[in-house]
Amino acid sequence: MNDELNDEIAALNAIYDAECLVPFSACDREEEEEAAVYTLQPPSSVVYPPLRLRISIPPDYPATKPTILDHGSTGAALAREVLDSVFRPGEVCLYDLVEGLREVLGGEPEPEPEPEPAPERAPTLPPRSPSPPAAQIEDLSLSAASTDESADPWTVAPAITEKKSVFVARAIGVSSAAEAHELIARLVSGDKKIQRATHNISAFRIVREKGVVVQDNDDDGETAAGSRLAHLLQAMDVKDACVVVSRWYGGIKLGPDRFRLINTAARAALVLGGFVKEEEKPAKGKGKKRKK
Repeated sequence: MNDELNDEIAALNAIYDAECLVPFSACDREEEEEAAVYTLQPPSSVVYPPLRLRISIPPDYPATKPTILDHGSTGAALAREVLDSVFRPGEVCLYDLVEGLREVLGGEPEPEPEPEPAPERAPTLPPRSPSPPAAQIEDLSLSAASTDESADPWTVAPAITEKKSVFVARAIGVSSAAEAHELIARLVSGDKKIQRATHNISAFRIVREKGVVVQDNDDDGETAAGSRLAHLLQAMDVKDACVVVSRWYGGIKLGPDRFRLINTAARAALVLGGFVKEEEKPAKGKGKKRKK
């Protein structure tokens, strides 16, 4: 075992779990002249559903990429995609592999809080209108979903409401990082409802000649949401597009499920905008892609 691999194993097991990366079996130790086989099993708080992978690490790692030995499972296929995207010859990559899986799958959902027992006798109150926050969120959901597309260059996906939180995604074509940043700033500054959003998560991806990729993301305070959104654009092979997902918090914590909802909303906007080739339907295209 070389020093770089030894240090990376120690770091992984210190950061995540003592059993995050361990030798697959004693016999593998005897074959280190060729390749060593390890078991990678991040804790469920990091990757969920739980994932257990066998990884063959060559003796000249990190010059050569490790190999995922498992076949026939969705988790193994996903791990290969993440490994391909994070590996750079000469740089250790197992930590990036775990973090990439965390971005895609998320951790184990937080348990729902126990409902508080109702009082034995509640006073009878006259009917009253909903409280301002609830009314405001409902208004945001309806108005955002019915945006006038003729006056809005963004493709707006239908609002998603989950436990009083509202998610609305918008997508638009871009040709440069400067244009993407300008469009995002103009979108937020020009709409009071969007300004009142708890978070406006954004990401863009531009593919230039010779496959050069220009990309960036902003989680706007929703930690890790921006990088997850950027990973979605990469996984869907989105080109020359920017997506913004606005979330209005409804007072009930969603846990890791909020990341799924953010990506679901973003995916809908990208499909409606025609930025996903495999899902384009020219005969029934209801979305519109901004002309450049």
